[in-house]
Amino acid sequence: MAKARKSAGSKAKDPHPEQALAELERRLADPLFAVCLKGEERYFRDRGIRLVLDKAKERGDEICRHDGSDPEFSQATLLDDLTSGALFAGARTVVVENADKLIKKGARSFSQGLVDALKGRIAALTSGQVEGCLILSASNLRADHVLVKATQASDGAVVGCRRLYDSPPPWDPDPRKAELVQWTADRARRDKIPLGVEEAVYLAAALGNDLAGIAGKLEQLRERGSEGIVELVSWESGGSPWDLADKLMDGDGARASVGVEALFAGGFQGKDGKRTVDRSALVALMTGTLTKGLMELTRAGRYVAQGQTAQAALAAAGVRGAPATVKRKAQRLASRSPDQWQGMLEDAEELERRSRSGARVDVNDFALVGLRWARRRS
Repeated sequence: MAKARKSAGSKAKDPHPEQALAELERRLADPLFAVCLKGEERYFRDRGIRLVLDKAKERGDEICRHDGSDPEFSQATLLDDLTSGALFAGARTVVVENADKLIKKGARSFSQGLVDALKGRIAALTSGQVEGCLILSASNLRADHVLVKATQASDGAVVGCRRLYDSPPPWDPDPRKAELVQWTADRARRDKIPLGVEEAVYLAAALGNDLAGIAGKLEQLRERGSEGIVELVSWESGGSPWDLADKLMDGDGARASVGVEALFAGGFQGKDGKRTVDRSALVALMTGTLTKGLMELTRAGRYVAQGQTAQAALAAAGVRGAPATVKRKAQRLASRSPDQWQGMLEDAEELERRSRSGARVDVNDFALVGLRWARRRS
């Protein structure tokens, strides 16, 4: 994908943050004295904090939260919370967000006294002098930091919250294989949100490595249903990839060719408001949309060959959707023979295979396919 931060092969040994959070949740079945969430991805760090706090609230802990980046942060108040017991409960859980601004040497607000107090709190929790938990959240903290070591020594949890790789591994250049795309598609699948992996490619390209933003868009899609994906990203006047795929399958080769050229030239509007073109995302979405649509039509075509009407054939093939959408698909299905749909599917699958292997697929390939399909329509 464009503007990839780093290759997935550069830090292949780093566990996936989702796996790390799942392990943290498993360990929370037993009390943890200390939890350190470290890494650049705040989305994962915040989720880890919520997991631990949910358990702390179930126990009835007193919750004390501090943020090293808050202009109103008070070191004196934090020190007091660290060195005293709970006032209104049997245990106290202390959360320190953006802790690296306070405990990392060289930081503007670094305090050795605070580092010592945090280390002392972990020791007091481990020995049973006080009850509760200490949660540290930091975007930039070395594995050999004294508090990371103290957390490990207390049998606490050190959770890596790195950013997801937004480019595919070099040995498999298919843009669908990027970690960010896989995460987007997996989250949609888990929450039963209608989003395919090709659409996940484009959504990730449009929003960049912004997990909170992607999660927000997925929630919007949950509310709108499968038809809402078109509204998630702003398109050029040339039309959206879904519109162009429809034109190609309808045999409108001339309009499709013009639209594809406009889309590849203009791209889409990213979250920063600028127009951008991510050709790998466009190709993945176009080929995936065509393959999916043509697989439906080919499957339904077999029932047409048995004498069923187009509407009944689509139902028998398991094609679902809004009534207007199904009606359009029925009209499309009736416009060609089953053998023609099968041939078009083979064309689309060949384009998709080439794109997955890293071969260049561009506007000319779609234009040629459009012309070939337009001729076949007659």
